Amino acid sequence: MPGELLKFNGPTEYAIQALEKGEIFCQHYSAYNDPFEFWSNVYDGIPDVEDEPERFMAAKMAWGCETMSPEDETLIAYFDECQDYQPPFAEMREGMRIACFGSEPDNLLMWSHYADGLRGFCVVFDEELIVNDDPEAYVVDVAYLDSPPTVDSFVYAISGDQDWYAQIAIEETEKRIKFSGKNGEEDWIPIYEKSGHEARQRMHEIWQHVFAVKPSEWKYEGERRLLVQTRAADTQPIRRRYPRSAVRELIVGERMPPDFQKRLLAVMHKYYADTPIKTARRAEGQYTLTFT
Repeated sequence: MPGELLKFNGPTEYAIQALEKGEIFCQHYSAYNDPFEFWSNVYDGIPDVEDEPERFMAAKMAWGCETMSPEDETLIAYFDECQDYQPPFAEMREGMRIACFGSEPDNLLMWSHYADGLRGFCVVFDEELIVNDDPEAYVVDVAYLDSPPTVDSFVYAISGDQDWYAQIAIEETEKRIKFSGKNGEEDWIPIYEKSGHEARQRMHEIWQHVFAVKPSEWKYEGERRLLVQTRAADTQPIRRRYPRSAVRELIVGERMPPDFQKRLLAVMHKYYADTPIKTARRAEGQYTLTFT
């Protein structure tokens, strides 16, 4: 379900200008400081049963036919068909632009590392309004792993086809029940629903592993990503505009320099007059924050 996206900022000219203009800076993965961004291997094409037995079995499992012989003509024909459904993940990575967000307003390390030790501020965005019904924009949670994952666009293609098949089967079954009575047909609906759910889970995990994986050491960030698919042939960033109503709240660090705070509040008064403003403060005698 759509939720909140938290952007932690230092007390910089760039940060205040972005808020003033109503823009989110989305970068190519090569601009980020983690050298392992997009480090996972992407495989595509029909796997060879001799050279890639694990991929071949994963493809059969995605179809639900683990015991079927590799020589089966039905399997061969289906694999040939699904080859055309593969998303070009390698190309999509190059055109993808990314904006990074936090997920916990009381994360001490985020306030220290990204908001300059409570001298900066945090903008709380409405996820749904940031995506804004754009079919080329997505929000995904980052997965934190101990080693780079292997992702398979062929398994993704089969999973997508299985999800489509499950939805069609449910619709057709419901029509038969409506016009012909139950006659045991309703027992198939939970089976199709389960199949579709499992297919979507596989697709989500593959998508996440293609575009949102980091080493476990970064887990403290609890990062969420806005992914914006472009058709750019370069690595230049983009500035994505958002409606002013997308800003749900502003949280100011208690150590913010007075001159900067004065400028920040002026921007809020001018462009986000109805947006609540809170202050993040260190709790007395505890390593926690309070928000007032």
